[in-house]
Amino acid sequence: MTSGKVLSLYMIMPDMMRAGHRMKVEDMDLDENGIMGSRDYENGKEHPMVLVSKKSYDIIEEAELVFERGLLMEDIYVDVDLYHLKKGSVIEIGEVLFEVTGPCEDYRYLYAFAPELPELIHGNRGLFISPLDYGGIAVGNEVKVIKEA
Repeated sequence: MTSGKVLSLYMIMPDMMRAGHRMKVEDMDLDENGIMGSRDYENGKEHPMVLVSKKSYDIIEEAELVFERGLLMEDIYVDVDLYHLKKGSVIEIGEVLFEVTGPCEDYRYLYAFAPELPELIHGNRGLFISPLDYGGIAVGNEVKVIKEA
């Protein structure tokens, strides 16, 4: 069974702070609507979360590019490669079960950082995931694949 650890967490702060500011956090509470307390929580639109593996940043570093973690707009950054998982797979992180809803294939904004970046990490950009229940997750939590679709 595939398992790993959460390395970092990010959330988009509500408009009362700097609009759209992504903040690194130590833990977060979630439910079916997403990250509780984030800007996009309960706004009526579907906002899947983005899970990014260390593999993405390893690929970037092997190309001798240097970027801070968070560049890939991840909500959850983990040390295990989960990119083989298909839609319908289930991952457990901390107290929360997540369903994989598909690969994250939005590369357009990355051209601004380095023109070669989108092609470099194509297929390794991250996974869209949605929480299935209420619970908390924290940096250091175990990441386990519960079901592969």
